[in-house]
Amino acid sequence: MITEDHIEFPQTPITEDTFEKQGWIKVEEIEETGEGADDDTNVYYYYILPLPKDNPDSDSKVLISNCDDEFSELGLPKGQYYVEIDETNGLGFCSSEEQIEILYRALTGQELYED
Repeated sequence: MITEDHIEFPQTPITEDTFEKQGWIKVEEIEETGEGADDDTNVYYYYILPLPKDNPDSDSKVLISNCDDEFSELGLPKGQYYVEIDETNGLGFCSSEEQIEILYRALTGQELYED
């Protein structure tokens, strides 16, 4: 007799709390639109994590999140993020904290959280 047992793995959404506890760097961008009296300034931000975290090379590969204002375009609830390896067109795509931990370990051979 074959039974189907389903194993459910935890899937913790990626939020700003995730980035804070994992040691990510917040990057703010300012975009000015329009000219004259109708100037608009948009401030948005995203997060990056060098690989590995303590890498002093400013040109090292990084994990990068989507911008804070892109949640609706990506079908995410407000305050949630996706993460991928920068400049790789979706390689290393992560949608949960657990996936980030696994990807980080696979790419660096190190644990994301220090004891």
